[in-house]
Amino acid sequence: MTSARLFLVFATLLLGHASSSFAQNDEPIGRFVVDIRGSLVPFGKNEQLATARQLDPFVTPNLGLGFEAGAHVYVFSWRMITVGLGANIHGSLGDRHPAETDPDPNGQTIRKKLTAVSPQLSFNFGGRNGWSYLSGGLGTSRLSLYSLDQTEPSQRRTRTLNYGGGARWFVKEHLAFSLDLRFYASKHLNQIGTASGSPRMTIMALSIGASFK
Repeated sequence: MTSARLFLVFATLLLGHASSSFAQNDEPIGRFVVDIRGSLVPFGKNEQLATARQLDPFVTPNLGLGFEAGAHVYVFSWRMITVGLGANIHGSLGDRHPAETDPDPNGQTIRKKLTAVSPQLSFNFGGRNGWSYLSGGLGTSRLSLYSLDQTEPSQRRTRTLNYGGGARWFVKEHLAFSLDLRFYASKHLNQIGTASGSPRMTIMALSIGASFK
């Protein structure tokens, strides 16, 4: 399933949850929220990304772990929609050790690392005890792929559209369980001198954690 189709399925589920939440709880969301979550990132194996760095795609990391943090303020409401403005940061990495791909114990450990920063516009559905949202923004990201036998190479940032959605369920007045599914769609980056380029690609991140208001 492509990232666009997966996002549409997820958005449909969120909007279904939103309609029931709004019917049960019509108190305002509040003025702000802060999110702190752990992230699971299925990097996949991109041949163009690997070969631009003289690496075999087979030995590159397939899965990464990391974090996501953000804050949002809610500026106005219209009917069942509350509009929010905020920003988020993401950081994740995954290592592929020699034992996983190569019987030679002296082989290379390959690391893939993603960082992203972006403002966000969000549309929120629900009430103060829990709400769903769809959000997105245009920021930047840096995707590095290299051997730990070498010094981490300089990698330029590229413009990146992030979009996704999630939900917050408040188990206490100021504490919620939080779930977010986000896609980072980065622009093609040309190679300049020794600075490696990157293909146009989309990376998904599933994040679970806590929200505070």
